Amino acid sequence: MGKKALEQKRVTVRTIRTNRLTEEEKAQLRKVARYEGSPHHKTNPGDFGLVPPSAPRQDKTRCDEAGVFRRSVAQKLLAAAIERGIASEATATDGLPKQLWAVNESGQVFEAMYGGSQPGCYHGYPIRRSDPLFEKIVNLWEASK
Repeated sequence: MGKKALEQKRVTVRTIRTNRLTEEEKAQLRKVARYEGSPHHKTNPGDFGLVPPSAPRQDKTRCDEAGVFRRSVAQKLLAAAIERGIASEATATDGLPKQLWAVNESGQVFEAMYGGSQPGCYHGYPIRRSDPLFEKIVNLWEASK
């Protein structure tokens, strides 16, 4: 892992909210949240309209490895994350959660991270099973059915 990645990893604290998103918060996210892919999480850009990075970072998880090859699938995962309401305690300056989480049909956990070219944009990626949040998110997802 590079120096910049290690520094970022140290400052990115991911804490899950105790309570799920309220109906008002979900309504706001439905209005303003958009999926915007990141080339760092794609081996093959597919229909995401992304150009692979000139210096790919090997520490990044890839959507391809989790079977996400279409933008529409990523958008559905973001929508599912909003509906289940599993969000981070941390918020961006506009009040939107910095992270949202979803689990697909095969049990893979995905994290949507706030930040992109415009306000309201999220990019997403699979979380490794070794990540301490993986099992917590799976359990919360199952409990929210």
